[in-house]
Amino acid sequence: MGEEDNFWASGVTGPCGPCSEIYYDFHPERGYSNVDLGDDTRFIEFYNLVFMQYNRKDDGSLEPLKQKNIDTGMGLERVARILQKVPNNYETDLMFPIIEKASKLAKVSYANADDDTKTNLKIIGDHMRAVVFLISDGVFPSNIGRGYVVRRLIRRVVRIGRLLGIKGDGDQNPEGAFSPVLAESVIQLSAQIDPHVKTRTPRILEELEREELRFVQTLERGEKLLDEFLSNALSFSPENGDRPQLSGKDAFLLYDTYGFPIEITTEVAEERGVSVDMNGFDVEMEKQRQQSQAAHNVVKLSVGSDSELASNIPDTEFLGYETLFASATIKGLLVDGNSVQEVSEGKDVEIMLNRTPFYAESGGQIGDNGFLYSFEDEDGTQKTIVKITDVQKCFGNVFVHKGMIKEGKIAVGLEVDAAVNAKLRQGAKVHHTATHLLQAALKSVIGQEISQAGSLVAFDRLRFDFNFHRPLLEHELIVIEELINGWVADATHLQTKVMALTDAKRAGAIAMFGEKYGEQVCHFSVTFLCTFDFHCFLLKKNCLLPMIKNDTTHKYTHFRFIYMLR
Repeated sequence: MGEEDNFWASGVTGPCGPCSEIYYDFHPERGYSNVDLGDDTRFIEFYNLVFMQYNRKDDGSLEPLKQKNIDTGMGLERVARILQKVPNNYETDLMFPIIEKASKLAKVSYANADDDTKTNLKIIGDHMRAVVFLISDGVFPSNIGRGYVVRRLIRRVVRIGRLLGIKGDGDQNPEGAFSPVLAESVIQLSAQIDPHVKTRTPRILEELEREELRFVQTLERGEKLLDEFLSNALSFSPENGDRPQLSGKDAFLLYDTYGFPIEITTEVAEERGVSVDMNGFDVEMEKQRQQSQAAHNVVKLSVGSDSELASNIPDTEFLGYETLFASATIKGLLVDGNSVQEVSEGKDVEIMLNRTPFYAESGGQIGDNGFLYSFEDEDGTQKTIVKITDVQKCFGNVFVHKGMIKEGKIAVGLEVDAAVNAKLRQGAKVHHTATHLLQAALKSVIGQEISQAGSLVAFDRLRFDFNFHRPLLEHELIVIEELINGWVADATHLQTKVMALTDAKRAGAIAMFGEKYGEQVCHFSVTFLCTFDFHCFLLKKNCLLPMIKNDTTHKYTHFRFIYMLR
């Protein structure tokens, strides 16, 4: 059928090749004159094969791939539709039981429903199946990343369910949640596919119930105001005959003040024949972002645009795991973002060294403080002192030492002695280790599914952000505190090694999702000794550690936590 139909490419450039699609014809009796494969009431493509043999270059020309391959894929739902002889993928036994359950809760007959109702029931079935498997795999509702995808899917199910008239959980509880009832159908269907889903049923149902009931409150707050906004938009007839529009300012008010998701606003508006000014919404969002930034004292590096400097400065050799003092050579200087060769006393300066014991801010830990010294006279008279107040990374792995020249002057090429403030570094070490101990305790006490969402490791304090569906209970806080203090009091041995990223993961190191690691990482491991007496204490608090065996014949149990530092 020619290149338009039988050639596949991954993009404008890159691997590509001829392809062959296999279609099933539901109505061969209609003949093949003027056949249209795009007619999805008659044909369905259920198998595709791409013979990947070319690489398309920037000029559009094709060159043979060194390693040719066949990319093949078959649609499970589509094959089920063909074999079960049903009109669409949603009515196969992979999904239709979920739709039937939703129809029962909505008190409607799917067979006799109009097209709009059927579409809404299909959305519910599709989204519920996705949500159950996502939560089972550890993706929980949140405001960021994958978690926000789950939250959006649940919210759409809830809103459409309410639109269909579903009230409560269908079990004489009008204030209950219906999504857990639908999830039970998904879990039953998954028994022969993924047995882990069934074992995680309590957590799945708990997450869905909490998310739905919380969103219903948001809906009730925002729906009334949205209806008022939409009525005003419809009552105003644009002079040029354009479609009525909800202003970006009103949409942002719903989002920012009432917690009403913008995707729900646009969906409801579309149903009423009203568009949403998304450009105006984005403007309001940007205003808020700038106001939020202005409210914080943000210190930014001023070296990002100096491409010439970036090409001339090599990566900094970091020595800070072995020593807090080292000699080094100044390889670059910046004043107010401009590259200079020399800087005199009293000036703020950014200094790049060939090697350094100073830790640059990363992984939540702030940069080291300290001093740079130079001794130029033969009698050893000290000529230059630079006070370092922050260290950041730029240009990949170049350490930028921010500070002020207290005495003398410095120049590119000058040899200096770099000394880290040992007391402050010790404070950072203590709080960094405590951060990981805290995470280990949290995973032990409230569950392995908790995930780090950010942290601050300072000289005088730490902050640990994590995702969990509820506040910690008082007895859990007590257990966590006792557990960490016990490890500290026992002077638990900590081993630190620098190794390849793959080796660290093979050893069991925890890599934080969303973090970027280099090829070499700093890995530390701790083996904790837990007495049976403390085990009994945890049991009394109804908080059994999953890693500790309930075995009264053993007085001690060892378990190990391994973490990875950037």
